[in-house]
Amino acid sequence: MKKYFFFLVMTISFSVAAQQNDPVIMTINGNDIRKSEFEYIYNKNNSEESIEKKSLEDYAELFKNFKLKVAEAEAQHLDTLPDFRRELSEYRIQLAKPYLDSLETNVNFEKKEYDRMKSFVEVSHILLPFPNISNNNFNILPADTVEPYKKALQVYNRIRKGESYNKMVQEYTIDEQSKERDGYLGWFSGLQLNLPLEDAAYNLQVGQAGIARSNYGYHIIKLLGKRENPGKIRASHILITVPEGADEAQVSAAQNTIDSIYNALLNGADFATLAKETSGDRGNAAKGGDLGFFEYGRMVKEFRDNIFALKKIGDITKPFKTAFGFHVAKLTGEKPLESFEEKKREIEDMLKRGGYTVDLFAPGIDKLKKEFGFSKDDKIYQKLIASAITAYPTDSLFEANYSNSPDVLFKVDNISYTVADFIKFLKKDPYSPYKVSTELVAERLKTYEYSVLLNALDKDLENRNPEFANLVREFRDGSLMFEVSKREVWDKASSDLDGLQKFFEANKQQYTWDEPHYKGYVIFAKDTKTKKKMQKEISKMKPEEAVAYLEENYKVGEVSYIKTEKVLAEKGENPFVDELAFKTGKAEKPEGFGDFFLLGKVLNGPDSYTDVRGTVITDYQDYLEKEWIKNLNKKYPVKLYRDVLITIK
Repeated sequence: MKKYFFFLVMTISFSVAAQQNDPVIMTINGNDIRKSEFEYIYNKNNSEESIEKKSLEDYAELFKNFKLKVAEAEAQHLDTLPDFRRELSEYRIQLAKPYLDSLETNVNFEKKEYDRMKSFVEVSHILLPFPNISNNNFNILPADTVEPYKKALQVYNRIRKGESYNKMVQEYTIDEQSKERDGYLGWFSGLQLNLPLEDAAYNLQVGQAGIARSNYGYHIIKLLGKRENPGKIRASHILITVPEGADEAQVSAAQNTIDSIYNALLNGADFATLAKETSGDRGNAAKGGDLGFFEYGRMVKEFRDNIFALKKIGDITKPFKTAFGFHVAKLTGEKPLESFEEKKREIEDMLKRGGYTVDLFAPGIDKLKKEFGFSKDDKIYQKLIASAITAYPTDSLFEANYSNSPDVLFKVDNISYTVADFIKFLKKDPYSPYKVSTELVAERLKTYEYSVLLNALDKDLENRNPEFANLVREFRDGSLMFEVSKREVWDKASSDLDGLQKFFEANKQQYTWDEPHYKGYVIFAKDTKTKKKMQKEISKMKPEEAVAYLEENYKVGEVSYIKTEKVLAEKGENPFVDELAFKTGKAEKPEGFGDFFLLGKVLNGPDSYTDVRGTVITDYQDYLEKEWIKNLNKKYPVKLYRDVLITIK
């Protein structure tokens, strides 16, 4: 079967654009095969790394046979079977992903986020919500933003005039979690905040406040601090927990324990060992207190301040307290911020997850628009956006107004896409980072354009990218060849019992043994008396008939007085056969059986294909293969252009 799998790993070159300078090297059943296709295969499989190199003539023969099998598979309509079509479609979808995801990106956008990752900002906020946000109703119309904005502006102006920011937090914010901390949110780097909030924070000076809008409402952001990103560090810690509501004695006992641990560390005790023995953080105590790598903003303030103050790997903090108890921490590793090139893929993934795919791929989308002759009707666009002023895009009223609209939004590759098409897309995919109705429509329109352009690119991938076409063709033809070979050769070779026996009889001289083999059964009996009784009863029966008789008549309920083993063994392979058939050694009988006998004979050579089943099946398979190829050559006309073949490099 190896020769078949050889072709499953071939890549078949296919390039329509190059046909004028790509002569036909072979015609099979009326289908022309180009030089480039054969040349690619020949060079790939005849490289320096190839295990077995073949001549041009050898490859031409193998390739021809491969294509004949594909032609037969198509003639049997195996390419129309639902399972085949589904598997091919699924494979193509997976294969297309990296090609469709390789559009040119907005590098300035990515670099802006990377530059922000070079520092951390510490922020607080006051959240003034849109109506009904507390009920998780995010269907916000432009009119719903007016009053919250006016209120946010008033609060912002009061802060600018000197009123206490913390006082404004307590008076106005609806974010109860941060309200307990005077609006404090923490430390953040690039792409760790909602982008509008991030924009505001990174454009403020420390101590300043500014207004930003999210899907929840308006935020008055205050920049509390800014510092360079130190990268990630790795640390281990030992925690002596202090229970909630602990009294002074419990706190004092915990502090005394951590102090003694700290002193032991100063005197050379092993940190990991002490962590395993004493740390109350059972999640990592077994790992010697290892917390792994983490960024500056990912730990509570007290822990962060102490561990990031250490200067070199191996340094240990003095004991410090957090809400969890008393800690001692050790710096065990440092990892500076990666370069832009190293972070680029991560930044792209984060932007896509955040809903900013269209902004990320803007340059690539613009190129696709030019390539596919994109044109749009701005008036229809504005009409849709204007309608969203009074009706939310996912409401039934908005849908009813446009679900049957034939108005053409845009054309891609001379195909028209209507407002009704857009409404179907919107119903299926309403997600957007923008929730105000007009902005949502505008963003979804851009995403719909991107979706249509990407679909057009997908359909054109084979023409645009020979490598992609190669891989799709490889899977298609390889799968068809495999299935038709399985039906015509492999399944027949293993299931055609009469054919196998006839083939064995016709080629019996090819199947010999170097040593005699015993063929038959080993019969285990309860004792010698039972053995003799059995032998007398089956003396005139054939072995298979005798075994069936014994197994039926020497079993009472769940108790069996017989055990049988079918064997085909030469000397040294079975101790029971060795003892009785080859008269060597003494076999140890299985528990519960006192005697045994053989039922069969010693053969100098196989008398049935079953005696050499594996070898016969392989040989019969090769025979069927050759006969099949011979018939395919008669069935489908083949022409090889040798003048082209000799030009292969």
